[in-house]
Amino acid sequence: MTRKLLTTLLTVTLAAALAACGSVEDDSNTSSDASGDAKADASSAFPVSVKHKFGTTKITKAPERIVVIGNGGTDDVDALYALGVTPVAVSKDALSSDGVYPWLKDKIDTKKTELLDTLTAVDYEKVASLQPDLILATSDFTLDKDYKKLAAVAPTIGYETAWGQQTWQEHVQVVAKAVGKEEQGEQVIKETEDSIAAVKAKHPKLQGKTYSLSIGNTPAKIFTIASEEDFAAKLMSQVGMSLTPTVKNIKTVNGSPTGELSFEQLDKLDADLAVIAFTTPDLKKAFESSDLVKNMSAVKDDRYVVTDVATISQLRSPSVLGIPWALDNLEPGFKKLD
Repeated sequence: MTRKLLTTLLTVTLAAALAACGSVEDDSNTSSDASGDAKADASSAFPVSVKHKFGTTKITKAPERIVVIGNGGTDDVDALYALGVTPVAVSKDALSSDGVYPWLKDKIDTKKTELLDTLTAVDYEKVASLQPDLILATSDFTLDKDYKKLAAVAPTIGYETAWGQQTWQEHVQVVAKAVGKEEQGEQVIKETEDSIAAVKAKHPKLQGKTYSLSIGNTPAKIFTIASEEDFAAKLMSQVGMSLTPTVKNIKTVNGSPTGELSFEQLDKLDADLAVIAFTTPDLKKAFESSDLVKNMSAVKDDRYVVTDVATISQLRSPSVLGIPWALDNLEPGFKKLD
């Protein structure tokens, strides 16, 4: 299901439309002679072709200088590092002071991988100066506007049908194919799926329990998951939990799985486990000062957990390396139900 409204986690607004120009010859290889750390060792796998919304990208040999563009998730970045491939540049984390997503801090070496500020606009000249031979942009939520210019720089792979529709497994498979490591990609997927199964096995009492998963980033309003079709809900179901019924019929934002609650409706967040993150201490204070919150059984029985925005973001937009990190951050909450 869609990952719409992931951008509600960000505190800036996307820039106006970027002009698209130039023709796209995306089934030709434009690899430069420059060497990089993203070289794949499976040359026999090439050529490969990857179909996506914007066409078919043909890659004739193992890419050596990969650039990842997109602030709508880290699927491409995670997949590369999980496959042992180092990109020459990636979009930076707009919510992190050092620009590195927390689950990738032991992976990204900024001496080898440049961090690009692409949240409000893509600097195409900067991207071109990196001499990429492949651009991965399946997590670029403005790709409809960016694609032609990116593809004019190097072969570019976009999302399959629409931004936010592909599962994290499908993202890994696309990247693995692009770098000639499809067999290794399936192993990477299995390792993360095994880590999810391990959480379920460790906490058998999660089976049948309910939860709410929310974020407070606006005064007098809470955004919460309101559909089992949300990626976070699907992930939580894999450890045995289900969304609390009280949020399933609330007002949603633009048809997305994101529900919207006023402060007069906060009791709807009550569940066996209530998880929430806040963007400021004042928002947390206002929420916890509500009598409706104080009277929630989850609060009274110490089954209320405050996590960070990055954890909520990763759960909503799960990626192969981020999933184990996010579930580990929920461990204090899981223990409360043991």
